[in-house]
Amino acid sequence: MEVKKHIVLFLDILGYSKFIENCKDSQEENLYLDKIYGLMSNLSEYIKERNIAVDQRSDVLKLSRFKSLLFSDNILFFAPYEDETDKCNLYMNLFYGLSAFLVQYEKKDLFFRGGIAEGNLFYDEKLHFVFGSGLVKAYKLESEVAKYPRIVIDKELNPPYIFVGIAKDEEETWYLDYLSLGHSLICYQNEPKQNYEHFLFCLDEQKNAIDKALQKYKNDSGIFPKYEWLARYHNDFCIKYKLNDYTVDIDL
Repeated sequence: MEVKKHIVLFLDILGYSKFIENCKDSQEENLYLDKIYGLMSNLSEYIKERNIAVDQRSDVLKLSRFKSLLFSDNILFFAPYEDETDKCNLYMNLFYGLSAFLVQYEKKDLFFRGGIAEGNLFYDEKLHFVFGSGLVKAYKLESEVAKYPRIVIDKELNPPYIFVGIAKDEEETWYLDYLSLGHSLICYQNEPKQNYEHFLFCLDEQKNAIDKALQKYKNDSGIFPKYEWLARYHNDFCIKYKLNDYTVDIDL
């Protein structure tokens, strides 16, 4: 029994606790449970399918060794790595699957915050027991550093800034630019016109979800800034790609 070096992703659904507290009865709570469970299961499939697809094209990578755990409003992904090259392949492919999901899932009132880190981890599959500094690091990135609906990246991963899909803010915090990476993954495939239309549909859905959140929390000084950040991130992407019709009106 020993800890091993892992890539770890810890994700949290924003607003979960408050919604559960405000549930009127068990029926409403069950409906929300079905929604959360389906969403988390969908994310697991995105990561799994992405890694298996790459493994089928390579006898070397074997990225499908990612495992996942679901608990409450949290999801944990983790995979052991052997060396620096293996580590890079794992977390980059994790970025791909996660970005494709974050663009395409049905948002409405659901947004994520999370952290991706490297560190020691031990997992007992029989007991579903997870232990190690890698989990603590990923959790702290999510709970203390991310602040907004975004996925922050451990600096020790040394993410390549030139790579589409990685951004850095004024505080030198790395985070996943899922719109840019998702745009690249979705639009440049076999049927670019059809894929581009699908991407625009997803972008419009995100715009509407952010609009709804801004209206809902406009008088809540603790929550409003989180969605204001998301709106600015969304708008920066739209302006960069000349999609101004999809920008969010922040000046409420």
